Order: sequence, then structure tokens, then C-alpha cells
Amino acid sequence: MLRTLLPAFLILLCCSLPAKAVELSIFAASSLTEVLTEVARNYEKQYPEDQMLLNFAGSQTLAMQIEQGSPADLFVSANRTVMNRLQNNALVSDVQPLLSNRLALAVRADLRPPLKSIADLARPNLLLVIGNPQVPIGHYTHQLLTGLATDAAFGPELVTRIKKNIVSEESRVKAIVAKLLLGEADAGFVYLSDITSNKLSTVPLPEKLNPRVIYPLAKVRGGAVASDRFYNFLQTSATADIFRHHGFLTGSPL
Repeated sequence: MLRTLLPAFLILLCCSLPAKAVELSIFAASSLTEVLTEVARNYEKQYPEDQMLLNFAGSQTLAMQIEQGSPADLFVSANRTVMNRLQNNALVSDVQPLLSNRLALAVRADLRPPLKSIADLARPNLLLVIGNPQVPIGHYTHQLLTGLATDAAFGPELVTRIKKNIVSEESRVKAIVAKLLLGEADAGFVYLSDITSNKLSTVPLPEKLNPRVIYPLAKVRGGAVASDRFYNFLQTSATADIFRHHGFLTGSPL
């Protein structure tokens, strides 16, 4: 009798125990800090058994960590080149575009005289901050400057004068924004979604030269099976609403 009752007892006991928490490690570009934190909070409300561990940094830095074996389940990059490298080395799979963004020229709102066009970046004694060319924000900025140099409406001489005003190259977009808010810089190239303070204004960029910033999403090799839930959650219409609320583009613009 004991042999037949014991298995049934164990089954009932296991069913009564709470589900074991699953830790999901999400690597994401630093420009996604606020929006992904909000998305993860909403996800945990629906899946309280999952604990979200968010790691934000420059996409290049995160890619290097993945290459060096750092445990991660999902990766959202701000750079397609970085993601392609990981995919070519079979370190990620199921890669697809999640979001898009645009480059923006952010300027201190109290700057006098104000900047009216990108050509004003060549103004003497202006303090310009850009991204390090090794990280996505810097890569996109240099892409824009190269386009300006080859465009007849601007030209290489203007770009040379603009570059003379560069006082710092940062590895994180947040650092560029911080320098602007602290008054340590007059202008800087950031993502459009990063301009959330009324202390900053924007100067229009030539539409045809403004690179489209794509954020690809991927599963990291060896990641937890449970990460599929968050992978799918990131692509729901409710999550898309949150992304758009934070200034990102979703859907057809990709």
C-alpha cells in the first residue's frame, strides 16, 4: 500500500510548492535604460516567477561581454554591425529588428545665441560632445558628418570647423546628455528618444543624411528557455505602445 500511495503524495506535495524563480539576464543598449526598465516591470507583473536582471551599457561593450562568456539570455543592440558579428559567430539566434530611432542634435535650451542649424556647430568656441566612434552613437554621428562633408550644401570645410569644436567623445549616450544638462557642453549628438528634459532643445538635421538607428533583438546562445516569454513580450502591441511613448519607432518604420 505504501508503495502506491507514496508517489501520489509526492506529486501533491510538489504541486503545492511555489514555482522556482527564474532569473532572466537581459543585455541592452544604454539608450534603452528607461523604457526597458518600464517594460520589464510590466512583464514581472504578468510573470512574477521571473526575475529580470537588466544590464545596460554600450552595445559594443555588451557584445564583448557576450563574446567573453558573460551569461545572458537576450540582447538588444543599438548597432546592427555588432549584432551581425555575434550572429556570424553563432553566439546569438532569432535576430530581428525590434525598434528604430533617429539621431538628434541636442542643444542647451539656454544657449545664447541659440543654434538654428547644424551649420552653426562651426561657430567659434562652441563646446560640442559626440560619441566615441567605437560605440553606436559615435558611429552614427561620424556617418552623419561624413554625409555632410560630401554634400554640396555643407562641404568638407564646414565639417572640419565643426570637428574643431569637439571637446569630448563619450562611450555612453547618457554621458553626453549629462554634460549638456550640467552645462559642460553646448551641443551634442544623441538619440531622439534621449531628449526628455525641457532644458534641452533640438536643431533639425538634414533628413536625407540622418541615419536610421535600428535596434535588433536576439536570443543569446545558451540562454534560458524561459527567456522566450520575454522575447515574445517585447513584440506585443502593449509593449510597442510603451516604446512609442518613450520616443521610439516601431512597426512599419523598421
